[in-house]
Amino acid sequence: MSVSDSAEAGQAQTPMRRILGNFGYLLRGRGLAAIMLLAATAIMARALGPAEFGMVVLIHTYAVLVRGLLNVKQFLAIVRWGVPALDAGDHSTLRRLVSICWRLDWLCCSAATVVALGLAPLLGPSMGMDPPQVMMLTAYSLVLLATGNRTAIGILRLFDRFDVLGWKETIGPAIRLVGVLVAWWLESPMVVYVGIFAFAFAVEEFYLGWFGRREYYRQVGMPPMDEGSSKARMKEFSGLRHFLWITYWQSNVDLIPKHGSILLAGFLMGPAEAGLLRLARQFSTLLSKPAGLIRQVVFPDLTRSWNQGNSDFKLIVTRTALLAGGLGLFFVLAGHFFGEYLLRSLIGEEFVAAAPVLTLLLLASTFDLTAASLRSAAYAIGHAGRVLRVYALSAVVYVALFVLCTLEMGLIGSGIAACAAAALPAIAMADLLRKKAHGAAV
Repeated sequence: MSVSDSAEAGQAQTPMRRILGNFGYLLRGRGLAAIMLLAATAIMARALGPAEFGMVVLIHTYAVLVRGLLNVKQFLAIVRWGVPALDAGDHSTLRRLVSICWRLDWLCCSAATVVALGLAPLLGPSMGMDPPQVMMLTAYSLVLLATGNRTAIGILRLFDRFDVLGWKETIGPAIRLVGVLVAWWLESPMVVYVGIFAFAFAVEEFYLGWFGRREYYRQVGMPPMDEGSSKARMKEFSGLRHFLWITYWQSNVDLIPKHGSILLAGFLMGPAEAGLLRLARQFSTLLSKPAGLIRQVVFPDLTRSWNQGNSDFKLIVTRTALLAGGLGLFFVLAGHFFGEYLLRSLIGEEFVAAAPVLTLLLLASTFDLTAASLRSAAYAIGHAGRVLRVYALSAVVYVALFVLCTLEMGLIGSGIAACAAAALPAIAMADLLRKKAHGAAV
C-alpha cells in the first residue's frame, strides 16, 4: 500500500471510529501485558520477599529513569510534522524529518548508556545496595544500548500501525512471565530475575526497531541518490527544535511520578517500601497505561482536525475525556472495596500494606486518564509550552508533598501526593481549552 492509499484509507473512517479502532489495538496489547505483568510481579514478590523484590524494582527503574531523562520524544514530532507531509504526499520532507529523528535516537540512547554506567557505582550504595548489587545495577545499564527506537514509535503511529504497537506491548511481559515462572520453579537467586528483566527489555526494543524500519521503507521507500535526506537539519522545519525542547522537558516531568517516585521511596524509606510502592503502581497501570494509549491514538486525528478546521476536534476531546473519567472511577471503587483482598490472595499478607496507597494511585490515574485527550488537544493547537508549565508545577507539588507526606505518614503519603499533583493538570488544561474555544467563538 502506498502512502497516498494509506492516507485515503485512514480518512475514509470517521475520526472517532478510527480512534476507537486504534485504541482497541493498543488496549488488547496492554490488557494482555497487564495480566502477564501482574502475574510475573506476584510470583516474583512471593519468591523473593519484599526486600529483594524491591531491589530488582530499583535496578530496573534506575535504567528506565536514566533513559527517560535523555529522551526528546521525537515520535511526537514525527506525528506533528509528518501528518501534513503524509497528507500532501511529500515523501522527501517525510524522509528528511525521519532522518533527523533517527540521529537523535542513537545520540540519546548512547548518552543514556554512558550516564547510567557512570552513575551506578555512585547512586547504588545510597539506595542500600551492597557491592554485588551495584555490579548488577551497572551491568543492567548496558541494556540501554538497545533503546534507540523512539523514532519507530512515531513511524508506526503515523501509518496507523497501532496493531504492531499493541503486539509490542506483550513481548516484554510474556518473556518476563515465562522467565519468572522458570526462575521460581528452580528457586533461582535475585540475579536471575534481574537478567530476565534485562533480556525482556532488550527483546521488545529490537522488535519495535525492526517493525518500525520495515514499515517506513514499505510505505515511503528508499530515498533517491541525489536527495541527501541524511544531511537534513532541524532548521528546515519551522518550530521543530522548540517543540523537541518542550517535549523533552515534558518527558522528564512525566517521569517523576512514574519512576522517580520509586527511587525517591528507596532513598527515603528503603527497598522494601519502594517495592510496595512499585507493586501498587503496577496494579494502578490498569488506568495509567490507557492514559498513555489515549494520547497516542487521538494526537494524529486531533492534529489533522485542527489543521483542517473541522468540527471533529471538540467532539473527540469531550467524548474521550468523559469516557476515560467514567472508566477510571469504576476502578477506584473496585480498588477501595477489593484491593486488600486482591493483594492478600495474589501475593501474600506481607504485601497488604500497599492496599490503601493502591486506591489513591487509582484515583490519581483517573485524573491522568481524563487529562489524556486534553493534553493531546493542547499539543495539537500549539500550546505545548503551556502544557509543560502546568506539568512542571504539578511535578514540584508532587515532590514536595511526597517528601513531606511520606516522612509524616509513611507509604500512604505517596498516594496523597499523587492525587493532589494529578488533579492539577486536568483542571488547568480543561480551563485552557475552554478559553480557547470561547475565544474562537467570539
